This record gives sequence, C-alpha cells and structure tokens, in this order.
Amino acid sequence: MKIVITAGGTSERIDDVRTITNSSTGSLGFAIGTAFAAEEKVEKIYYLHGKRAVWPENEKVVPIEIGGVLDLQESLTKVLTEDKIDAVIHAMAVSDYMVHQVTTLDKLMGTEDPEHAQDLTGNKISSDIDDLIIHMKRSPKVIRIIKELSPETTLVGFKLLSGVPHEELIDVGYRLLQKNKCDFVMANDLREIGGGMHKGYLIHTDKTYDSMNTNEEIAAMIVRRILETREG
Repeated sequence: MKIVITAGGTSERIDDVRTITNSSTGSLGFAIGTAFAAEEKVEKIYYLHGKRAVWPENEKVVPIEIGGVLDLQESLTKVLTEDKIDAVIHAMAVSDYMVHQVTTLDKLMGTEDPEHAQDLTGNKISSDIDDLIIHMKRSPKVIRIIKELSPETTLVGFKLLSGVPHEELIDVGYRLLQKNKCDFVMANDLREIGGGMHKGYLIHTDKTYDSMNTNEEIAAMIVRRILETREG
C-alpha cells in the first residue's frame, strides 16, 4: 500500500521573511504516520508537512516540505498523478485565506502623497510603514481535488471546530464527508484537545462514528479502518 499523509500547517507568504500561519504542530499527523510505518502492508508514505512539523524518521517515509496552499495543491497533484495511492489522510491545517495583495491605508484610500510614497517592492517590506494592510482572498479547497484526481483512493478528511455541541460537530463533519466524497472524516473539538487528551470522532459514510481519546488511539483507528476498507 502507498499512503499520503498531510500534516502540520500551511504558511502564506507576506514577503520573503514574513508569513501568516496557524498553531498546528502536526503531532496528530506524526502519530498517524508512525502507525502506518509500522504496518507491513504499507510500502511507502508520502508525508506532506508544514515547515514547523516533524515527520516520522522511517525508510518508508518520503518527507515533502510544504509552504502555502498552492504549494500543497501542486505537490498533492503531482503525487496523485504520478503514483497509485491507496489512501490519503488529509490532516493538515490548511489556511482558508491566502495573501492577495499588500498595500497601505493611504494607497487604498487614494490619499497617499506621491512625494512620500511607501515602497512595497523588494524581498522584505520596510518595517517603517505605519499602516500596512494585507488583503487576503479565499484559498482553493485542496481536499476537493483528491477524489477528482484519484477516485479509487480512500480519503480521510479532518474537521476542527471549537466549543460546539457534540451533535453539531458530527453534523458538520458529516457534511464535509458528503461534500468532498470522503470515506471517513475525523471530527475534533478544540476544547477536547490538550493535557495529553485528544478526543476524536471518526465519522463513517453511514454517519456512525468511532470515538478515541488520544493521538495514538486516533492513529490506530485510522490505520485499522483504512486497512479494512482496502482489504474489503
């Protein structure tokens, strides 16, 4: 079996030294990668990871560092079109927005003094600018291309919410499953993560779900369900 795991967070560039990112550490992806690497039936793991995320050091693991959303989309497309992938575990925290334009308030309002125009060119935006504005636009939904490019691949999507009723968490996760043709969705609530605990609910296509309490339990369950699906 050949597996793709995405883990960690994307980073959207403002300039060559500044980025906008999220708080994902990639620890769950690491646990999932470690569990798959221990399986004899797994031949190769393409591990697409954010810059701050570590990867399992195993001969089966091919680490591919990811920058922004477009970088993820390009790398994922390349893997899915150049190799036969049995399963994708899309655990990466993908930014919903990407940098479209960097400007200033005066430029935006048309009130900038031409003689004192702020220079936004070059590799690093000047730190002397007082009113920098970052205009962001919606990022493409990378999860949507997975089944389009590789319909037979088993897909596990992820949904993280914060402080919602349990029923809502399951409903939102199930809608993600249906919308993106996932085989499973791992739903999490931020308030149930921390202090060694990570509650997760692996939702199936019939809306039943498995409940887990740690990263290791989540990883073991995902491996179990993927193997069952591919062998069935």
